[in-house]
Amino acid sequence: MRQTDKAVIASYARSLLGALVAVYSTGTTDPSDYLKGAVAALIPPVMRWVNKNDKSFGRVGSTES
Repeated sequence: MRQTDKAVIASYARSLLGALVAVYSTGTTDPSDYLKGAVAALIPPVMRWVNKNDKSFGRVGSTES
């Protein structure tokens, strides 16, 4: 697995944790709300991937030398 792939997965995991904690803190027990939170957590890593200036894992950036 490339370093870039690891960075993307780690970024999604952080976003997912934040989104699920936010959903949990609302007191909901509806599984569809947690699914919506998991889908919403995709937005930050995708935004970073689309950004060509992102040094970590933008479409043009690379962490490998």
